[in-house]
Amino acid sequence: MTAKKRRCKLGVALAASYTLTEPSLLLKTIKIGFLGRLLAVFRVENVVFFIDRADAWKEASLAKRILEYMVTAPYLRRYIYPPDVPDLRYVGVLPPLQLPTHGVGGPREGEVREALVLRPVRQGVVVEAGLGKPVLVRTNKKYRRGQRVLVRVESLSPISVTLLQKADVYSGFTVHIEESLTRLLRKYRNKYYVIATSRKGNTIDVENLSARSNSLCNKGVLVVFGSPSEGLFELAEREGQRLTSLVDEVMNTIPGQGTLTVRVEEAVAATLAILNLFLD
Repeated sequence: MTAKKRRCKLGVALAASYTLTEPSLLLKTIKIGFLGRLLAVFRVENVVFFIDRADAWKEASLAKRILEYMVTAPYLRRYIYPPDVPDLRYVGVLPPLQLPTHGVGGPREGEVREALVLRPVRQGVVVEAGLGKPVLVRTNKKYRRGQRVLVRVESLSPISVTLLQKADVYSGFTVHIEESLTRLLRKYRNKYYVIATSRKGNTIDVENLSARSNSLCNKGVLVVFGSPSEGLFELAEREGQRLTSLVDEVMNTIPGQGTLTVRVEEAVAATLAILNLFLD
C-alpha cells in the first residue's frame, strides 16, 4: 500500500540545540537519523529548526543537511552530494526512509518516483529516475538542470515516464531554519494552527481534537517542541514573550510521565502518534 500525502498539512518545529547533547558528529548523525525516521513515519511535510542558543546555528545547519540527504532518493544522492562533504561523513549509519517515491521494491509500472533533471533538450528533458539509465521525457514545460521532480513510470519495456506537477503520495519533508522561537511563531501562526507542547500545558483532549479535525485540517497543524535544556515557556520568556500569546494551544501530550524528563524525540513520537489518529 502506497502512503498517501496528508490532506491535513502537518509540520514540526524543534529547537536547534536538539543535537548539542551529543559530543561527536557520529552521535549527532544517529540522533538526527532517528528523528528523520519519526518524521517520515508520521508523514510530516514541513520541519523547522528555530535558533534557541547562539551556538546552535551550526547544529541547525547540520540537521538540515542530514535530513535533506535522508529525504533524497538513494539513487540520486551521488548526483547531488559530493563524496567528501564533512557533515555527511557518517551517513552510512542513517536508517533508510523508504519513502514511496524512493523506488523501494521497484521499479514497477505505475509507481511514482523522485527524479532529477540532468539536462533540458529540444524535445523535453532528460531525467535520472533510478531506472538503469537516464530517460528522455517529452514535455513543453520548462525545467532547469538539477531540478528535482516527480515522475510516474508508465512502462519498463521500453522505459517510459511522465512528469507530474503533483502526486497524491507522500514524498517526504522540507527543512527550514528560523532565527528565533518568536520569529517562528509569528511567521507560522498565519499558516498553521500552532500547538506548543509542555508538561505545563493542558492534558491533550483527543476527543475534542478529533471533533475539530476538519477545521484543523483546513489550516494545518504545526507542533512545537522545546529544547533538551529548556521548555517552551522558558524559551519564550527569555525572548521577552508570553508563550500563550504566540500559539493557539499549549498541550501536555505525555500526562503522568514516569521519568523526570522526556527527551525531544520521545515527545515527538508520542505527540505525532496521537495526532495521527485523526489527522488525515
